[in-house]
Amino acid sequence: MKILVAPDSFKGSLSSIELCKTIRQGIENVMDAEVLEVPISDGGEGFLESICSVLPFQIEQVNVKNPLGRTIRAKMAIDPLQRTAFIEMAKSTGLTLVPEEERNPYQSFSHGVGDFILHGLDKGCRTFIIGLGGTATNDAGVGMLSALGVLFRDEAGKQVQIESLRDIGKIASLDLRKVDERLFECEFILATDVNNPLCGERGATHVFGPQKGIEHVQEIDAILRHYGTVLEKQFHRELKNREGAGAAGGIPVSFMALFDTKIRQGIDILIETLQLERLLPSTDFIITGEGKLDKQTFNGKVIKGICDFAKPYHIPVVAICGTIELSRKELKELGLAAAFSICKGPAALEETMENARQLVGELAENIAELIKR
Repeated sequence: MKILVAPDSFKGSLSSIELCKTIRQGIENVMDAEVLEVPISDGGEGFLESICSVLPFQIEQVNVKNPLGRTIRAKMAIDPLQRTAFIEMAKSTGLTLVPEEERNPYQSFSHGVGDFILHGLDKGCRTFIIGLGGTATNDAGVGMLSALGVLFRDEAGKQVQIESLRDIGKIASLDLRKVDERLFECEFILATDVNNPLCGERGATHVFGPQKGIEHVQEIDAILRHYGTVLEKQFHRELKNREGAGAAGGIPVSFMALFDTKIRQGIDILIETLQLERLLPSTDFIITGEGKLDKQTFNGKVIKGICDFAKPYHIPVVAICGTIELSRKELKELGLAAAFSICKGPAALEETMENARQLVGELAENIAELIKR
């Protein structure tokens, strides 16, 4: 029997790679099977590891700025044959890169993403696949554009020094004269499971700002709305209300304004890049998973992507999750044969997360017992 193990991470607990190994061990404790490990990501944290754990791409260590402007060393991957760079935004702008006591969303910027892009550009890349998510920033990509050479000017034509999110409200136009011309030859593919617009009640600031520490939600939302309007007027295209413009602190709006940009579901990009289709004809069973199975799972999350992908092949898919908030009917609509939670009885979240490896292993053993019958 061939079993494909393809989970997303349990955020704050186990990475997708760790989950793969734990599930595999649980299966092998019970039955003889050919187990294929394919760590998956929806485009957020773990995106780069998911790709590089399967494909032998060239790993590059790059000097980039973290959200607070400090230089760090971070990884990106390059496929030199396809002239394609793979970037995980969280590697340079991730919330986990900033100690909790130093987190300041008003002075956190996406400069590091631009650093990655310039490195890839010099390595000959002309396609950039960028995993969004897990970020500390809410700057709509202003930091990234600054790293790429864009100058921001006010109504009087003077350069605006961007030191705070509030400075974005002073921007009246973008000066592109110092931007590397090669960037306009590139294609940018943004991987995300978020379809929120830039601003408004469903926008970047209202939905994701508070978890990054933004308290003045209305004020910052208005600033991003102003910036989006400036971009629309200068580049003559609808941007603020585009689906996905509000992902990762609104960075897609800057990409879409200046460059050839596509927004795609992260899981679809992973399935395509990892060439999972070649594995399915000979696969008998799929075990996937993610931290929380809820109504958001229907919107581009890993489990939904795996179920959709397996459906034409009539391969049963089972999910291992931290918590399950869907009814049996909804699980069926999702395409799951079954779903199991690692939670045992009334236990605190912290306790379950601490014991996640053991709990996942035990659950994998139980699933294997069912499969082999």
